[in-house]
This record gives sequence, C-alpha cells and structure tokens, in this order.
Amino acid sequence: MKDPRFYRMYGYDLAVLPNKRLQELERDVPDLETARTRSGASIGYPGWGLIYQLALCSLDPDRFSTVVETGTNHGCSSIVLAQAIKDRGVGGVLHTIEIDEETAGIARGNIAAAGVGDLVEQHVGASLEVLPGLLDTLPEINLAFLDGSHLMNDALTEFELVLPKLSPGALVVFDNTYEIAEPHEDPRVHGALKEIIGRGEGNLINLPYVSWYTPGVAIWQKAPF
Repeated sequence: MKDPRFYRMYGYDLAVLPNKRLQELERDVPDLETARTRSGASIGYPGWGLIYQLALCSLDPDRFSTVVETGTNHGCSSIVLAQAIKDRGVGGVLHTIEIDEETAGIARGNIAAAGVGDLVEQHVGASLEVLPGLLDTLPEINLAFLDGSHLMNDALTEFELVLPKLSPGALVVFDNTYEIAEPHEDPRVHGALKEIIGRGEGNLINLPYVSWYTPGVAIWQKAPF
C-alpha cells in the first residue's frame, strides 16, 4: 500500500455538526487515535458535513425518502444521514448494514443517543448477503452511501446491487476513493470507480481531501436531469 493520507479535521467549531451526539463524541478530540476510540472508523469532519448537505440537498422535500448505507461502524454517518431525513420533515428511513454484531451494538447506542432511532433500521451481516433481500423490500432508493468492504469486487457488487433500485436523480456516495494500492494489489474503491466510469455509466465527482485512511469521497449520479 502507498503511504496513508489523512484529511479528517480536529479543533474545528463543533457547532457545524448537524447532531448533538456527534458534538459530544468529537469534544476535545485532538488526534486520530482519540477519534477512533470515540467515533470508530468514521469518515469524520468535514466528511460528516459533506454527506449531510448532500442528503439534505438531494432528497425530495415533498416525498418519503429511502437511504441505504453499508458499513454502519459506530453509527456516526448513520446519525448524519438520519438527521438529514429528519430535517427534511416529510418522513423517511435509513437502512444501514454492519457486518459485526458488537460494532452494531455500539452504533445502536449512538443512534439512540442522537435521537434518530425511529428513522433507522439496522441490519447485521455482510452487506453482499443482506442487500439482495433488503432491496427486494424497497420500492426505490433515493441515496446510497457505500462504505462497507473496500475491496474492488465488493464495492462494484454493492453498486451493481443498488443500481436498479435508484430513483431518478439519486446519488451514490463512495468513501475511501484515494488510489492507495500498489500495482500488484487489489485496486480497491479507486479501481471500482475507474471500472464504473470505464463502462460509461453515469457521472462522477471525486473529492480527494476528505476522510482519512483511505481518504477521498466520490459522488455518482446516473444523470443530472
């Protein structure tokens, strides 16, 4: 692997965070080691602000919204997405998938403390095993945040599973997009995105200076209009 890069921020004004639970978890956090004990392997700030604004600005304010997330971890990004649904004020649900039972329990506590538990349905298991059955129950997806396994084939498969369920104009957000792999290694999310664009599928914006190991967030949309 190439040397890691870190763009998670510290020492910022916590009032910019969209939920008080996140503010509590981030209070007096000076470095990555401390952040991991508080909020796990989360995207951190400014990534939380980014996905909050993306959700807030892309979810239809006149319709019930369905959001899908892979990789719940400690539930911080789940809180952000659920808060955006709540702030839209017209109802919605976040389905979030976590592979590890113990980690899902930590997330459950954080989500409840954030006051958004009524908007979140947690699923425990590998995303590639959970997604097919879950998607069969959903009429459509208005936003997907894919942050589970970062191996290329896994990231591609998650994308291919949600693709048929996306509503017109829906966004798919990917974390960990930096080209960290050496030529002989799995190309990870970066390789998956290159494959998607190489197929001529949709439009992609990559934001490199956000998140941490591995940094980068990309936003995919089939068509803008």
